[in-house]
Amino acid sequence: MKIINKRGKKMKKMAIILIIASLVLTACNKKEGGVKTKDESNVIMVIGNENLTESELQEKIDTLPAQYKEYSKSEKGRAALIEEISVRKMLKQEAVKTGIENTESYKKDLEGIKEDLLISHVVNKKIVEGVKLTESELKAEYEKNKENFKTPEQIKAAHILINVSDDMTEAEKKDAEKRAEKILTEVTPANFSEMAKKYSEGPTSENGGELGWFDKTSMVKEFADAAFTGVPEKIYGTVVETQFGYHIIYIEDKKEAGYLSFEDVKPSLEKELLNKKRAEEYRAWVEELKKEYIKK
Repeated sequence: MKIINKRGKKMKKMAIILIIASLVLTACNKKEGGVKTKDESNVIMVIGNENLTESELQEKIDTLPAQYKEYSKSEKGRAALIEEISVRKMLKQEAVKTGIENTESYKKDLEGIKEDLLISHVVNKKIVEGVKLTESELKAEYEKNKENFKTPEQIKAAHILINVSDDMTEAEKKDAEKRAEKILTEVTPANFSEMAKKYSEGPTSENGGELGWFDKTSMVKEFADAAFTGVPEKIYGTVVETQFGYHIIYIEDKKEAGYLSFEDVKPSLEKELLNKKRAEEYRAWVEELKKEYIKK
């Protein structure tokens, strides 16, 4: 049986121009600090005229996503990373040896990279680092769009399910209903979890029938109508029939309809508003630059 929990509210989406998105990513990945001196200690291997050191290897590991960092701790992962770095060093030295640096195609590509870096750094300095948000701006935006953060009434519940299916006879369905009614007479809030593990035929039986928090639209109508009229910390008084079978429902807790707090939405709101503000600042800045640099 599928009972899908739909949590949270969809945040209002907005399109951000590509250059801002890429520069934000650049800023996140940017390394802090000054130029590091080469650590020639703990040499792992010598590749041509260069050493591969433990510190260099660690610097590489530090840039990896979390799952790859974990793999790099294994013997195979470490070996693969050393292989990758050593191959790069060999190819770089081979390029220098064969005079690639003096070719016109290399020089042309290098100029293009320099231009991209210059643009990236000036926009990063002016827009990514230069545009900030205050707490008051965020709170004002929260109040302005508070209806977007509205939450419906929710309950936390668990259930015991006795399955029925279309290929069952009427007698078999009646027997399933009787089993559910018998369980209802024996179950209590205190023993509900153990009873669910023992008797429930639903996918949540292993975790004591727990369904977590959900709103009324997340469940089939018969189940939701019963659960939301139930009393917290009580078991619903009758067996509830749905297309999936017979349910014994334990209403654990209830939350009235309300609003997500400012602190709940602050991280996503800050990201959205900051991207919007940066995009606006970028467009305005470009228009100013046009006045300065483009002569009519």
